[in-house]
Amino acid sequence: MNKTIFSKLAKLHIITPGGICKLLGSFIRDGISLMALMRFSAMYYPERCALVYEDKRLTYKEIYELAQCLAKLLYRDYGLKTGMCVGVLCHNHITMALLLPALSRLGVRVKLINTDIAPTKLKELVKRNNINLLIYNAELKEERIPTHLPFEMRESEDIYREIIGNAQTFDVKLPPIGRGGEISVFTGGSSGRSKEAPRKMSVGQFLPPFYALLEQLRLDERDSVFLSLPVYHGFGLATLIMSLVMGKKVCLMSHFDADKALKIISKERIEVVPVVPAMLARLWQAEDSPTLMKTVKCIISGGDRLDKKWVDVTSKYLGNVLFNLFGTSEAGFFMIATPNDLSTNEEVPIGRPISGVECKIESADSHGVGALWVRSGWAMISLKNKWQDTGDLMYRNAEGCYFYRGRSDNMVVCGGENVYPENVEKIINSHDEVLTSIVFPASDPQFGTILNANVELTPDSTLTADAMKTWLHSRLTRAEMPHNITFNSISTLDSGKVARKRQ
Repeated sequence: MNKTIFSKLAKLHIITPGGICKLLGSFIRDGISLMALMRFSAMYYPERCALVYEDKRLTYKEIYELAQCLAKLLYRDYGLKTGMCVGVLCHNHITMALLLPALSRLGVRVKLINTDIAPTKLKELVKRNNINLLIYNAELKEERIPTHLPFEMRESEDIYREIIGNAQTFDVKLPPIGRGGEISVFTGGSSGRSKEAPRKMSVGQFLPPFYALLEQLRLDERDSVFLSLPVYHGFGLATLIMSLVMGKKVCLMSHFDADKALKIISKERIEVVPVVPAMLARLWQAEDSPTLMKTVKCIISGGDRLDKKWVDVTSKYLGNVLFNLFGTSEAGFFMIATPNDLSTNEEVPIGRPISGVECKIESADSHGVGALWVRSGWAMISLKNKWQDTGDLMYRNAEGCYFYRGRSDNMVVCGGENVYPENVEKIINSHDEVLTSIVFPASDPQFGTILNANVELTPDSTLTADAMKTWLHSRLTRAEMPHNITFNSISTLDSGKVARKRQ
């Protein structure tokens, strides 16, 4: 551990003598769990604002006490205990933030379910995982939850109302635990294919990526975080946990809306804004965004491909504040591209491996493009410290930066050539009048398989399909050229990412 990291951890009380004693005491009281970390933060930052959601503001002392009440409520009324399984189908809300430490304290297995899930998929998921209790937002019941599920269900809003102001009624002693239960997120929300990525609560898994964020992003020096990334997503979950451990003010937003987000960022003087690239694009398209974002000192982009023009716009208005993070639900976060990496490369890199991670490219072609394999100590349980194929195609330059080329399972054969829709999207998105795009294969009686494109233009654009094709002619191969280009709004998922199901 270098001196910089040592001093940062000491500033956060994590490695001071007093801090170590308090952390150990928290683990003895609440097990190695998220609840123990909340107790640690509450001891050092009791009156500091922890969570802001709409008109509600809670201190660290208050969220620890409420999380304890929630754990006691769930233990008393539902008999939740170690080994049982709870599904959570919730948008960002104070209750969602309280559920994580409460369920971890009870030692249950937690399934954080994507709120875009189809009812049939939800039915398969709960059956496969033998869920004992489902906690959900009321607004999702009719649209997402099938009828006649064979277990108890509870609205998150009801739970919140029950614990607020009723701490004295929860005279329940929680059973001791050694370690919090598993927390699982599910991959594939934007493609419709879903795989589970479970992780145990482990300090050893938590520290290496924590070091990287302290050293390169200097998050310990920031005071406030805006979080519209859903907590059921690995990126959002990690942001929430790390922010609360460091004593930051976290402003939650349940559904991303650029205009509302900018008002929160300006009002709360937000310094850290984690986003997926589609969110960043919409923030910069909103009126007066440079002024409303003037307090932002760090933007963390992840979860999808970042286009160069948004790097340039961010640098123009805010300076060197944009970082690109890369990871997978299975392997966790494991690469960072710094502002210098983003500005010195013509193409946006996904980053360089952080300390403690090994990466390699297998089966590279003549251009050096091959499958990215990674080995990580904080991967999902079954893949911890094991080499795994990410399914992503990458190129690595001489300086050690990795560049994304597409998903290996998205490759399409058009006119006898291997074509990657993601590369075509990248070229289309570089046009000044394009906000985002989706490129997808379609059957054609004459050519077999062709590419088509849906394109969302900036509000003042008058671009036509013919003009778009003329502009693309010198930038794409014949096989890559979309046969049909349509202009319309492109929907996003609750995660903020573009919904990439085939159109």
